Amino acid sequence: MPIKSLDTLQTSEHSIATTQRITGLFMGCQVNDNLWVPARKLIWDESGYRSGNVKGAIQAIINSSIFHNYFSLSPLDRIDVTREIPGDFSRRMPLDRPEEMPQHLPHLGLSADLLDPIAYVARSGGYKQTDSFDVFPEIDPDSDGCYYFYFGLRELHLLPELKSTLSTLKSGDKIAVRGKEAIHIATNLTLGLLPGYIVAMDNENSGLLNLAIERINLGAIYTRHKIICSATCKGFLPFSTPVYQPIGDLYGKV
Repeated sequence: MPIKSLDTLQTSEHSIATTQRITGLFMGCQVNDNLWVPARKLIWDESGYRSGNVKGAIQAIINSSIFHNYFSLSPLDRIDVTREIPGDFSRRMPLDRPEEMPQHLPHLGLSADLLDPIAYVARSGGYKQTDSFDVFPEIDPDSDGCYYFYFGLRELHLLPELKSTLSTLKSGDKIAVRGKEAIHIATNLTLGLLPGYIVAMDNENSGLLNLAIERINLGAIYTRHKIICSATCKGFLPFSTPVYQPIGDLYGKV
């Protein structure tokens, strides 16, 4: 049966866990230094998985010969229907190494027994060293209309004296967006790079996105798991702009 993904989210501002259903996954791509776009979307139900390109892929094609070639391999409006998670998404999940999941899940703020690759990649970002794609979730709001996203920061290895810097941070510390960087407000220190979708949401909804550090994981194996942050959104609907909309009939008949 396809995975029914429920991601239990714990925020620094709320003392109880908030359950928000993951309704889909997006895949984004860093086209060049100045352009990130959403490119694909995955949804699922009891019949299987459906995936297809979203309109942001058109911008990738226009602005990059590499992505032009990548998206030219099949019709832009093609919808794939599968019983298993399709390869472009599953390759970013630990499906072939499930024994690794329990040791990484607590670093992401998830229960060690939540062996759900969709919940995992919704927070890990699904990064690979061989390309510039990332993965992020579409979620339902809570009862107050708030959306909570959780993510790691990249390029922490560029921080001077990483271990000592991490020891000075704490859960609840506020973060600001400066370009693509996460800035620790109390010290004005650049901590790392934010996911493209967080930067895009902040650019499109200035003042409506609140970022904070959720977890500091000194013992995390992956550097991008050492600082886990949260984004709290209210007053707008995430991923409602045209670039996130499917090109093909993702929700209807193939």
